[in-house]
Formats: sequence, C-alpha cells, structure tokens
Amino acid sequence: TPDYIALLCIRPAKIGGTSKFLSAYSIHNKLFQNKKMFLEELYHNFHFDKRGEFKENESPTVFEPIFKYQNGKLNLRYLRDYISGGHKIQNLPLSKIQNDSLDYFDKISIDDDITVNYDLKSGDMVFFNNHRVLHGRTSFEDYEDKNLKRYMIRTWIKDNYIS
Repeated sequence: TPDYIALLCIRPAKIGGTSKFLSAYSIHNKLFQNKKMFLEELYHNFHFDKRGEFKENESPTVFEPIFKYQNGKLNLRYLRDYISGGHKIQNLPLSKIQNDSLDYFDKISIDDDITVNYDLKSGDMVFFNNHRVLHGRTSFEDYEDKNLKRYMIRTWIKDNYIS
C-alpha cells in the first residue's frame, strides 16, 4: 500500500471527475457517534486482495484491519472491492456484522457534509497521506478529441521510514 498519493492535472474532463477527499478521522468520528458496534468491527482484520502483487508461496491476501492506531496516529485501509475479493479468495464469506459495518462505512464515505470536493484544473496538484485520507472521484464525461481528453498523472509513493 502506498503511503502517499500525488495527482497532477494536465487536462480536466469535459464534465465531472470531481475529486473527493475524506479524512479517516471524520469517518472514524461518525462511526463512533452513530454506530460504535460497527466501528469496533472495523478494528478487526479483513482479507484484502493483493490483486496479483505477491511473491511465490506468499498469500494472495493481506489480513489487516480497516482502522488501526500506529504510533498514536489513526491509519485507514479501505477498498471495498479488495475486501470482497480477498474474502472470496480465502473462501471466507463476510459475516452479517462485517457486511453491515462495511455498508455503513460506504454510506458515510459519500456524505458531502464531511467530504472535501474539488475540481482539479490544469496545473493543479494534490498530495495526500494514503493512510489518513480516503479518496475518489465522481464519474466524468470526456471529450471526443484525444488532444482534449482528461489527462492526469498519478504517482504512488512508499516511504520506508513511516512506521
């Protein structure tokens, strides 16, 4: 899992493609206020699909919690498709409480009251900590002309000094 994500907008889409950013602390706090039982469940381990990025004789999944504190800081690891895929690979269906917890997490993650929305313009760059910020974008409509099509440069950065 990369520690940092960087995104540079060369050309935005014709319509849409709004970037969405959400603090791990915001999600955590909403869960704490409204569904402590679900929050507790998200501190338990889930299987995450490694999507083919593993060595011979290594597990094709990572068994990690969605939330954990490390060195006094909250860390977040979440991709619903990776969790569903990981549990399928391990032939371990998600329990009702796990599914309900993930469903509620998904509901919170689209709450515009705690989400920062931003339309990247040409020349805009964003950098964020991948362990503390959930990120995504809305769907978009692009131009037909290939010289006008949305063009973003992304990089994933691993910091071997982060603990």
